[in-house]
Amino acid sequence: MWGAHYFVALLTVIDKAAATTTCGDLREMYRTEECCGNPAKEVAMSTPAPCPYSFDKPACDQAEPQAPRDLSTGAMGDMTPKAATLNDAQAAFLPLVNVHFHLGAEHKSDDYADETDANAFDAHKRRMAKGRQLSDAAVRPGFMCSSAALTAEQLQPYSFQYCKGEMQVGKSYEIHYVHSSAGSGSVGTSGDTVVDEAMADGLGGAANGRGLLNPMVVVQGQVFQIVQGAASVDDMLHGWTVVGHENSVMYPGSTTGPSHDNNVCSPYAITWHVDKDCHQVSPESFDNLCKQMNEMYGLANDQYPHGSRIILDPAYVVQSQYVQPLA
Repeated sequence: MWGAHYFVALLTVIDKAAATTTCGDLREMYRTEECCGNPAKEVAMSTPAPCPYSFDKPACDQAEPQAPRDLSTGAMGDMTPKAATLNDAQAAFLPLVNVHFHLGAEHKSDDYADETDANAFDAHKRRMAKGRQLSDAAVRPGFMCSSAALTAEQLQPYSFQYCKGEMQVGKSYEIHYVHSSAGSGSVGTSGDTVVDEAMADGLGGAANGRGLLNPMVVVQGQVFQIVQGAASVDDMLHGWTVVGHENSVMYPGSTTGPSHDNNVCSPYAITWHVDKDCHQVSPESFDNLCKQMNEMYGLANDQYPHGSRIILDPAYVVQSQYVQPLA
């Protein structure tokens, strides 16, 4: 969060003023300069303190309910949430600050439950020698829609021009539409999606945009299987309403991604809206999503599929009574 030059300067000041500068002084200077959440701001004083807010990831047995949750029939969970779940109308007030997608579905439903790729990846990782890691290019896959009924014609390869990384016809991808009150967009009206003009990579500042450390965040998740000859969708970027999400649920969870597992958990409490259906879409449509991401908002780092977090143990997700039909 802070550059090396900052630490050098801070250590120099502390060394010179060690006898007179207290932690209370540093805290007051930090508050006066309004530095928290604004790491690039130039300060008039020379001794700003680190932001007191902790972004450390908690152990899962200390964390609030996590995501992704198993959404298939009969899936269980043990936790009772402390945070409220925002509904569809409430989510409409929150600007769309980022769009990204994962290789495979991070969630699991009756419609996307093929874990062949995920199991192979995890088994390979377990077989590796202690201390070694997969290459940086390796992306953990999540659950896939079944490809058993697809024909050879439907599985013909496609050369993606804009999407990068592990893109393949027949594979599935979970798109995340990230909405946050930390965005700078205006309030939504009539259920329309409000797109933040500053939509950006890295969740678009969903957790600390504009210096806000406790925003309301809703992520809408929808799973697409890339199939030759499937439906053409002109705009997959500006929300899931262009395809429809009639079979969706809402529940309280957290941020996801492969930096978390069943030991290291996310510190953020957010609302999830997840479509449990698998939607087939043409490769041209998905490639156009990546084109729009880059040309409209410069989302260069989100034009490739991110890795999928391992599905959570029931001990770390909400009880089934808190997984409700989207209202």
